[in-house]
Amino acid sequence: MPSNPLNVFRGPDSLAQFLDPDSSPPLPLVELPGALNPLRRKGVRIYAKLLTQLPAQNVKSLPARLTTGSIALNMLQNEHNAQHQRIVEASSGSTVLSQAMIARALWNHEDVHAFVTNKKHPDSLKLLRFFGIKVNLYGGLAQQEPYDPKGIMARLRRLAETDSTVCYPGQYHNDCNWKSHEQWTGAQIWKQLPEVRVFASTVGTGGCAVGTGSYLKSRNPAVQVVGVCNVFGDPTPGPRHFPNFESSPFPWRQTIDHFESVASVDSYRTSMKLSRYGLIAGPSSGEALHGLLVYLEKTSANNGLDNLRDPATGEIHCVFVCADLPYQYMDMYYRKLPAEEFPPIQNEVRYDMEDLLCSRPSPCLCRTLPGEIPDFSSGSCSLISDSSSCDSSAVSHSVFSTPQSPAGHDSELQDFMVLDLRPDSIFGTSHLRHSYNFPLPMIKDDLFGDAKAVQQRWMQLNGLFNEESWLWTNKREMLVLCGDGDSSRMATAMLRAKGCEAYCVEGGFPALELTYVRMIDARKTAEEPAEQT
Repeated sequence: MPSNPLNVFRGPDSLAQFLDPDSSPPLPLVELPGALNPLRRKGVRIYAKLLTQLPAQNVKSLPARLTTGSIALNMLQNEHNAQHQRIVEASSGSTVLSQAMIARALWNHEDVHAFVTNKKHPDSLKLLRFFGIKVNLYGGLAQQEPYDPKGIMARLRRLAETDSTVCYPGQYHNDCNWKSHEQWTGAQIWKQLPEVRVFASTVGTGGCAVGTGSYLKSRNPAVQVVGVCNVFGDPTPGPRHFPNFESSPFPWRQTIDHFESVASVDSYRTSMKLSRYGLIAGPSSGEALHGLLVYLEKTSANNGLDNLRDPATGEIHCVFVCADLPYQYMDMYYRKLPAEEFPPIQNEVRYDMEDLLCSRPSPCLCRTLPGEIPDFSSGSCSLISDSSSCDSSAVSHSVFSTPQSPAGHDSELQDFMVLDLRPDSIFGTSHLRHSYNFPLPMIKDDLFGDAKAVQQRWMQLNGLFNEESWLWTNKREMLVLCGDGDSSRMATAMLRAKGCEAYCVEGGFPALELTYVRMIDARKTAEEPAEQT
């Protein structure tokens, strides 16, 4: 048991404690339910070792961890000046992320560089930069052979050898990599599940498979270690295909008993299934489980499962590693897997409309126009026109014609353009003076409850604003009115996305008219005592 069972880290070295596996409880080992284990009826029990619950949330934070008492990174324990050097690593994911976080946490050291293939998805590059990592792109193969003299890893090795200001940990050749897993991952699994008989891990650098497998075999030589690789030419992020791993200097030949290759589509699918059951895991984790199942199915087909059974229980206990999370690879799930494996989006017609809508809420005028309250009781500045007072200065205009500005302006509206979207027959009965009427068809009561109606109204407004661009290019503030406030709210969002300062009225023109009537009544009531006096 760790010396800190309550998982509290305090003091000036709190982050160092937090990053030290010996200061925390063992990482969870979770048995899969029957829905994720098709061999459960054959006595096979499968457990996920959640290395994703390490502080950096990935398998690589063990090799990059603090070495107790030396204040150095485990992979840099022989590089005593690393905190003063430019740290470079050929990594686009977990390794360099872990190194950058730990270097900053322990030394406040920010000069960490990731050398990344130019074929990497832009979202992955954004993730690296989010963590403050300096990104250097290289061309050529996305997954290069570690000992190719023209490859990026050989170039970085030579750079570190000739430049004393550069530190290259070298995850592919640094023995601290696999020995970290021997020290912690293997030891934890054995302590949690001493009856383990099969261990599976994907093979990238090979550190986890070799280190964990070495420890388990040292306790029970009968433990079978399965290394899971990519199919050649079909990469899953993290693992490698076997020919690209074969030159590894780690002692894999005496540790890994079997290799399985898994297609990327199976890796992503298995990862998604794990995640949907609550074991949130990325494609490398899915590949490890799928490879383990392939190995067990082959063993079963060859009548070899009995050789793996625990003599006391007759069961077969297997462990695979969850080494990554799915989030940074989300785009690839939708590229690799068919659409029918994802729930459909309801009301998807709304999706394409958002580009032309302003992300800020549309201001709704619930009582009055902005600024001072106009003197509505004065006949000379009345804002409401009805059919009996409608004259040539308040006429309805065609949707596709550019109207001439009416002669004369009320002082309260001289800085405002009023756009009224109600049908012309309704507009003619009552409207604000000098309004521009662009009538749109009537809609059902609940516009935003009907996705198709929203799309139709959006298309109508988009056509209007494209045809009548003068509405929003003259830089005047605009008040948009409609029958209930919904269409004007949508129009306001679209106008604001175009840079126009637009407003609407909650409840539409009827609410504005009612407010006017109430204000007149309130003013009359306030004046009555004075008249009686």
